[in-house]
Amino acid sequence: MKDFDGELDGRLAEGTHINGTLKFERVVQIDGRFEGSVKSAGKLILGPTAEVDADIAVGELEVQGTLRGKVEAKHRLLIRDGGVVEANIVIGKLAIESGAIFRGNCEMPAPEMSPQPEKKTRPAMPSPAKPPVAPATAVVKGPRKP
Repeated sequence: MKDFDGELDGRLAEGTHINGTLKFERVVQIDGRFEGSVKSAGKLILGPTAEVDADIAVGELEVQGTLRGKVEAKHRLLIRDGGVVEANIVIGKLAIESGAIFRGNCEMPAPEMSPQPEKKTRPAMPSPAKPPVAPATAVVKGPRKP
């Protein structure tokens, strides 16, 4: 099965209704009705005719249809023009096209802190010694007063 992004591993066609748990590895597209839960490190595409009520935990999610539920998209959630998302979402990145609808709460946790290499610091160098400053003496020359 071909899709605009490449090969699909599976597809739930329009007119099909499934209730249950969906697990897959790479890319699956739903164009029908799905209720339940979805778990994958891969990409889930909800086509324009999709109607999904589910708890979803995937690597990437693209929505062109209607989604209600709870979403965790580790890498990215893209809501395309015409897509409707009514959900609480926890995502890495969010993109919403003009004409898309999002209703819900969005949480974007900070990227995991990777250990930073220890910075090497130089010992503090003493500032160069300044020559001593002598008190200023003013000498005024001019006519002497008797």
